[in-house]
Amino acid sequence: MSLIITATDFSDVAAKAVNYACQLAATYNASVQVVHSYIIPVTISDTPIPVMPVNDGQHIAEERMDKLLKGLKESFPGLDITGKVSYGEIVDCLQDYAEQSNPWLIVLGNSGSGNTSLWIGSTVISALKNLSCPVVAVPPDAVYRPVKKICLAIDYKKISQKFPAEQLLSLVQETKAELHVLHIGHNNKDLNEESILDTESLHTMLATVKPEYHFSDSEAIDEAIQSFVSVAHIDWLVITPHKHSFWENLFHKNTTKAIAGISHIPLVALHEKE
Repeated sequence: MSLIITATDFSDVAAKAVNYACQLAATYNASVQVVHSYIIPVTISDTPIPVMPVNDGQHIAEERMDKLLKGLKESFPGLDITGKVSYGEIVDCLQDYAEQSNPWLIVLGNSGSGNTSLWIGSTVISALKNLSCPVVAVPPDAVYRPVKKICLAIDYKKISQKFPAEQLLSLVQETKAELHVLHIGHNNKDLNEESILDTESLHTMLATVKPEYHFSDSEAIDEAIQSFVSVAHIDWLVITPHKHSFWENLFHKNTTKAIAGISHIPLVALHEKE
């Protein structure tokens, strides 16, 4: 049975992501582990002092987790749901758990601080960029539905042998979804001999799932992606964030304004092989 890890800070937004993870697990016969991490704040003074003992913080977190799990098990009878509470930063804890249990997916809501008009906060961006296994970022307005269409938005010029083809193939095969591959350029200036060879390499890597390939002629990458997602009725948008990719540029464009318009479907990050 596949494992889905999801994280909570016990906020309403995180609750929506946890429920999304449970619905996903029920659809695709997976188990769910809910993770919460906590940090004890300290007083601001010449000699910083924790506001409470670590053991007290652990006890409070475990009580809240027990209450959450009880409600989830009532809402999703028969689903294998467990909880885990740890001390530390959430992204570090998730990476540790991922290395221990090799989950199918990590599902997150917006549990980070940031501009409240945007649905992706700093914690989610860190997870999308740094966690080694597939990460699903669920926007607050997302409504769960089985995954029928997945879009991979990719820059043909940046495809390498490190491309996470196995993760993408597993995602498509597990969900039994259609795969659409979208490349965006303008006046074919991005298409040269090297990029054509990269395209052929990508076709070979993904041949078993028979994707549909699309090209959008546009200088505005973010707007072109939003348009395609809407017109093609895409359920998940897959990205491969890495240095020098167009996603790296979009993440730094007014924080996440460039992808905030895709506010109704989850964003899935796959990561290059080491």
